[in-house]
Amino acid sequence: MPEQSAGPRHPRPPSAKPGKSPKRFLDRLVRDTVRTLTPPTDPKAFLHALCATLSPQLDRPVRLRFVAFPAGLDISGVTLARDEDYVVVVEDRAPDPHKFVITGHEIGHIHYGTLDVHYPAGLPAAARRLLARAEEDIPWERVAAMATRSPAAAAAEAEWEAEECGLRLAAKFSKVVGPGAAGRMTQDTLTDRLSSSLGNIGGP
Repeated sequence: MPEQSAGPRHPRPPSAKPGKSPKRFLDRLVRDTVRTLTPPTDPKAFLHALCATLSPQLDRPVRLRFVAFPAGLDISGVTLARDEDYVVVVEDRAPDPHKFVITGHEIGHIHYGTLDVHYPAGLPAAARRLLARAEEDIPWERVAAMATRSPAAAAAEAEWEAEECGLRLAAKFSKVVGPGAAGRMTQDTLTDRLSSSLGNIGGP
């Protein structure tokens, strides 16, 4: 019998169904989130609200953390599936529109149940120990630095699905946070982002 991983498993959440449209998923999620807010909305506040809107649709809450990732890390976002919640960790120094791409990408992985592209063998023991600390004592930047990538060919399909969610969320940036928000997501930026993500299979 093969040895079982000590890390937590990542079953497909109840709301994720194979082939479910990223457009329908994001359109409904953004619409429901906007209804909870009074404009103008800060970009980070909107993304926190987005995760709060998504949480009741899943098997556990989605919590969002903005963190300055360690230098040299070739990812800008990762999702950690703990027993009690999903923690989406996003690079805090990314431009606001890019934060929308990263967050959308990560919730896409949750939606489609493809978090194993981040931790194909489960969370490393060191990361589990760090996550066992009190919330205010968790060094999120150290946990994010432990993110691994799956070399499996299936990871490419998972990245395409997740990245479509990220790009669709970014396309709604100006509508949900207004023209005064910092930064601008151009088509060239989106193309570069997609190429970078798919070139680094396993996460943005």
